[in-house]
Amino acid sequence: MPAPSRLAAESLSGKVKQIIVDRVIEGVYPPGTHLVELQLAEEFGVSQAPVREALRELSSTRLVENRPRRGTYVRSISSDELAEIYMVRVALEGTAAFHAFPALHKDPTPLREALAGMREAVAQGSSRGLAKYSTQFHRVIIEASGNRLMLEIWDSLFVEVRTMATIVRGQVEPRAAAEAHAPILEAFETGDAQLCQKLVAEHQQEYSLLPHQ
Repeated sequence: MPAPSRLAAESLSGKVKQIIVDRVIEGVYPPGTHLVELQLAEEFGVSQAPVREALRELSSTRLVENRPRRGTYVRSISSDELAEIYMVRVALEGTAAFHAFPALHKDPTPLREALAGMREAVAQGSSRGLAKYSTQFHRVIIEASGNRLMLEIWDSLFVEVRTMATIVRGQVEPRAAAEAHAPILEAFETGDAQLCQKLVAEHQQEYSLLPHQ
């Protein structure tokens, strides 16, 4: 990934944060990477203040950690943490699916596009693409629920980062992971709200029970 040019003044910390998140997902910053505030500021062409704010926000979501007298590092995602996040998603996404049913039953196109993206990623052998479109599929459901607070909570989980961790650890077969979304799409197309809630919750429940080693 090429180094970004000088960032616009508006929302600098948000832009810096997104670059760091993208690089964690892509493996540019693997677990244990030391994120040096001054170096990042120089690379991004900004002052240290927005970098400091971005790292503070990422620390609050447990994507990075501050080690006393040592600095900020990209965290390793433990098996327990992954299981806990999927357990949260059971409740969050199951509820969202129930409320999203009217909108997505009327127009399931965004779900179809996300599933098509997953299948294409599998065909290309792209774990990054699979994580991206899987995250897109589930975000569509959260957004369609119309609940902004639910979306904020879901975004705070950095689902794409955790999905990528699950894929990289080899706990799921990529094609099976993609095709597991097909029954959910079908339920939105032809089923009812309760069926959608059940399938989405069960989908996350299965992932919560993986060993995640």
